Amino acid sequence: MERKNRGILKNKLFLYLTEFFSGMSVMAVELGASRLLAPYFSSSQIVWTIIIGTIMIAMALGNIYGGRTADKSPNPDKLYGRIIVAALWIALIPVVGKYIIVGISAVLIFSVNNNFLILAAFVACMVIFVFPLFLLGTVTPSLVKYSVSNLDDNGKTVGTLGAFNTIGSIIGTFVPTFVTIPAVGTSITFLIFAGILLALSIVYFVMEKAGKKKVIASVLIFAFCCGTGYSDSFAFWENNLTI
Repeated sequence: MERKNRGILKNKLFLYLTEFFSGMSVMAVELGASRLLAPYFSSSQIVWTIIIGTIMIAMALGNIYGGRTADKSPNPDKLYGRIIVAALWIALIPVVGKYIIVGISAVLIFSVNNNFLILAAFVACMVIFVFPLFLLGTVTPSLVKYSVSNLDDNGKTVGTLGAFNTIGSIIGTFVPTFVTIPAVGTSITFLIFAGILLALSIVYFVMEKAGKKKVIASVLIFAFCCGTGYSDSFAFWENNLTI
C-alpha cells in the first residue's frame, strides 16, 4: 500500500529534519569508524582512504537503490523502517565491532601474505559500516520523491534538502570530534547518533499510528545495546584508548 505524503509528511519540515539527521549521522559514523579501526590498523592516511572510499561506495549504492525503490513503491514506512535498521546496526557497533575486527584479522592473517593491513582494514570496514550507510544512502532520493509535489518549486525543494543534508554533515563532523568523543567516548557517541535516528523513526511511526511492534522491538534492542556497548575502549588490551 502506497502512503505518500500522508500525516506527518505533509509537513516538509519533518522531511528536512530527516535529511539533516541522516547527513549528521553519516559523518558521525565515519569519524567513529576511524576510532574503531585505529587500535588495530592505525589512523594512517591509508586507513582513512579505506574508510572514506567504502563509505562513498555505500552511499552511492544506497542512492541508486533508494531512488529505484521510491519510484517503484513510494511508501514512507519502508524508508523509516530502513532508518530504524540503520540505527540499530550503528548501536550494535560498540557491542560487536571489535570482535568482528579480531575475527576478520584472525582469518586473513593465515590466508594473506601481502598487504594484510590494507585488506583487513578494508574487509572490516565493509562488514561493519557499509550496510548501515547503504541504508542511510537511500534517504535522500526517497525524500525527494516525498517532498516534490509539483514541478514549479522542485528545484527549491531539492536544494533545501541538499542544504539540510550538508548542514547536518557539518555538525556531524564537529560535534563528535570536539564534544561527544572527548566527553563520553566513541562507544557512547555511536549510541547517541543511533538514538537520534531511532527517535526520528519512532516519531514518524507514532504519529502515523503504524509499526507498533517494530517500534517496541527496536527500543528493546537499542536498550540492550546501551546496556552492553557503553565501554570506553575498542581495544582489548587497554582502556580509554579511543577517548
